[in-house]
Amino acid sequence: METPKPKLILMTAFEPSGDALGAMATHGLKELNPHCRVVGLGGDLMASAGVELLAKTTQEAAMGVGAVSEISRIKKLIEVVGQWIEENKPDVVVAVDSPAANWPVCKVARTHSCNVVHLAAPKLWAWGPWRIKKLRRLSDHLMCLLPFEPEWFGQRDMPATFIGHPALRKSESKHIDLPDGEPNIILLPGSRKSEIRKNLPMQQEILKRICAEFPGTEAVIAVRAEDVERVKPYANGLQIVADELPSVLEWGTLALTVSGTVSLHVMNYGVPMIGMYKVNPISILGAKIMLNTKFCFLPNLIAGQSIVPECIPCGNIVSQLASLSIDLLHAPEALARMRARLQKEAAVYLEHDPSKESAEIILRFASK
Repeated sequence: METPKPKLILMTAFEPSGDALGAMATHGLKELNPHCRVVGLGGDLMASAGVELLAKTTQEAAMGVGAVSEISRIKKLIEVVGQWIEENKPDVVVAVDSPAANWPVCKVARTHSCNVVHLAAPKLWAWGPWRIKKLRRLSDHLMCLLPFEPEWFGQRDMPATFIGHPALRKSESKHIDLPDGEPNIILLPGSRKSEIRKNLPMQQEILKRICAEFPGTEAVIAVRAEDVERVKPYANGLQIVADELPSVLEWGTLALTVSGTVSLHVMNYGVPMIGMYKVNPISILGAKIMLNTKFCFLPNLIAGQSIVPECIPCGNIVSQLASLSIDLLHAPEALARMRARLQKEAAVYLEHDPSKESAEIILRFASK
């Protein structure tokens, strides 16, 4: 009997968050089907998981693939992917996060009759819901990371499945050398150069005001190892902790965090937090015009109400954010309530294994 040809899967990620998602799904794929071949765009995490990289895409990612500095880079990557699809005809194309960059990938895939699935649903519910027609035309299925998304997309005839989120899978912490203070503050400035440059200095100013109110305060900056050099110019003498987020979260009293996936990690450990994301005035105006949602911060979106103070997007509002932080630190009952509510919302994810569930969906469409 002839041995079946191994499934060929193309996986395209353009930013660090996509690299993590792609690696998660690849681990699941290799477990369920060790002979499948995964090729794609991504970073170190995907490569370590077993993806054959056509190009490394996550090191130079700027804020949003629509940024001027990104346009030519993305265009060249699309050309590389398009040629590879034409020559190799993958069984399924997995568009990982970054919808603006992945739309052209999906379009090329469709011209070659490839099945297309999204790992992380485009946030059409937040802005641009008219794009649903384009999404239906260029995609077969969505793997959703937020529990309310399948219903929203299902009402618009776009098949979708909630798979959980890798950030809500607790990792083992280990003992590391951290300062012992009261309170312990975690600064989470993000990963992109632009967001670190804008948000970490503001977080440092907030921290100064917290320290003035609570002289026993200690703080650390938590980042990925590859972001350490980006953070150093703004560290101001604080300890930088790389790739040890579970240990830092178990240590922390309050997190000052940018929006994004990192807020889910914080939620998973029940650490009270303040959400922020500093941008320029034009971006603030654009967000007011385009966004359809009451909340931008993921814990609040998941809860459907404000359980965490958020200022997203924002300008340089150090006084407001410092006041929110200090008021919260002066209210142990409020900290306890926030901690309990975060843990309750995180519990929605406990019954899901996103690595296995994403792999099952990808293999299902690879076999069609």
